[in-house]
Amino acid sequence: MTFESQGGFHGKVLIRREAAGFVLREIVHNLALKVPKHSHEHAHVAVVLRGNFTEKCESKTLECKPLSVSYLAPGLTHSDDFRGGAHSFLFEIAPQRLEYVRQLLTLREPIFLYGGLPAWLSMRLYAEAQQKDAASALAIEGLALEILAELSRKQATPSERKPPPWLERARELLHGEFQESTTHNEIASTVGIHPVYLASLFRLYYGCTIGEYVRRLRIEKACRDISASDAPLADIAQAAGFCDQSHFTKVFKQYTGMTPSRFRANLRTPSVQTKTFA
Repeated sequence: MTFESQGGFHGKVLIRREAAGFVLREIVHNLALKVPKHSHEHAHVAVVLRGNFTEKCESKTLECKPLSVSYLAPGLTHSDDFRGGAHSFLFEIAPQRLEYVRQLLTLREPIFLYGGLPAWLSMRLYAEAQQKDAASALAIEGLALEILAELSRKQATPSERKPPPWLERARELLHGEFQESTTHNEIASTVGIHPVYLASLFRLYYGCTIGEYVRRLRIEKACRDISASDAPLADIAQAAGFCDQSHFTKVFKQYTGMTPSRFRANLRTPSVQTKTFA
């Protein structure tokens, strides 16, 4: 499945890849670029790799930062203020593919979130876009569909399924202390609940174990630090809560599909010639 993509994303394209009704691009947006109201012919999903920018869409103002993920439907009017510049990765969706996906998924727009599974799937898609082996097109298709499914799920979660207050408190504790070692018993004791009940409801509402959630928070911090500074990777690993750089590298690759050094190298080479893969 191929389609004509007009682009129009106002930046230097480093990578362009087309596969299974999706067009993938890695883009560096110019410093202080402001793009007035406009729309795109095709729906697209974007993840911020580096930098910050503001996107105004309908009545919403979205503050986009590293690991922010957004979905915009075709023809949706919006404007962008790239302030200090930005580095992002996105994929457009062919009309036929979008029509097929919408038979199963709720994709009201705009969808915007920070971190979580959609961000990690987007990072793995970014890594896969740079591969040239025979299986990469199939992997790209699968990851893109997973991202759309997760975005739809996030949007469609009914409000009545909000976590109980004590579980939200437990989650807040993790966000405040993810760099430190903790246990289920300590968290459960703090929020006044049994550890078994804590573990089961945490997975029910957040889709992963507490340990997995903490790893994601640590990798999110590491991604932010890598994108924003030139600090040694060993220091970044320690600041994120990893006991050694070897373990940090293993977990980082597990979540993003690339090593920390590879991720840093990708973000530091915005002048590289555009690479186009069929």
